[in-house]
Amino acid sequence: MLIGINYPWIHYGWDFGDPPPGWMAKSTLEEWREKKRAQIEEDFRRFASEGISAVRWFVMADGLNYGIGEFAPRQTGKSWAFDPLPSSHSFYEQFRNDFASVLQICRNTGVRLFPSLIDFHWCRQGVAIDSNPGIIKCGRYDILRDRGKRQTFLERVLDPLLEISALYRDSIYGWELINEPEWAVRRFSPFRRKDRNRTVSLNEMKEFISEGTVRINMHAFPSSVGFAHWRSPDKWDSRGLGITLDQFHYYAQDNRDLPLHSELRKHPCVVGEFATAVSRAWPGLASLAQDQTVTNRLRCLEEKGYPACFLWSARAVDQATNWTSREHQEIIAYTGPNRQGDLQA
Repeated sequence: MLIGINYPWIHYGWDFGDPPPGWMAKSTLEEWREKKRAQIEEDFRRFASEGISAVRWFVMADGLNYGIGEFAPRQTGKSWAFDPLPSSHSFYEQFRNDFASVLQICRNTGVRLFPSLIDFHWCRQGVAIDSNPGIIKCGRYDILRDRGKRQTFLERVLDPLLEISALYRDSIYGWELINEPEWAVRRFSPFRRKDRNRTVSLNEMKEFISEGTVRINMHAFPSSVGFAHWRSPDKWDSRGLGITLDQFHYYAQDNRDLPLHSELRKHPCVVGEFATAVSRAWPGLASLAQDQTVTNRLRCLEEKGYPACFLWSARAVDQATNWTSREHQEIIAYTGPNRQGDLQA
């Protein structure tokens, strides 16, 4: 079983491309960027030394630095309007350079990248940072809802990243279009019908996924969506959407045991997220804390037939994450020298 890890963000929403104006002095920007690249390479080398061979990373997340100032999302009554950045906008050059630099680090370290283009927060209602109307988190759901804007966005953002990826083909594990789209879809759950942050219809989301996976598949990369629940690939007809690598996230939803891989799909399905925190207990393991280890969770995933899994996480700070020396040792205990020949690329 391939062991990967979520390296979901360093700075959520602005890992790729320049930070928002005023957040960092121009005179220190290049030094900051070099330090960040050195930290990424150090982290990736450590992952490789522990038997972790792929990294899942949110590229644009909520879109914070994609549209700032006059190009930021605009509030119109209770909604937000947003247009893709013009093709000549300065954002794109640094954005693409940063992406290429990460792939070069992957080539240097032997760790493959599993990029996730946008997060479901992209589709939430806009939020002005520090009451600044020119720096807006979220509020970019027009990109999914409007067919013309959707096509323009994919042409200007996704296509160039896929072209760069093709230059580093051996350093790409797969390409994910969106993380946990279920949380952005209106009326998808009976308990969230009045949630204003569910801004996209199911048909609009499916059209976005279909149009994105076509582009990924044309470049011959495995195409994926980071579904929040193991039922979603079937419910959403993943193969009908063009998805070639099924994925779901497991956090012991409904206190249910992790299903067998063979119970879900006949084709490969990976677990794109699962908790490293002992407090997020798996019902399929014994209830004693010492049995709720990362090592035992990895063994459980392998025994249930999953070809790959991605731990949550190396950098997020939340109730699902423990990332201490103990977790490092547990991963090494699983991927140690006597197991290296068994790990599948």
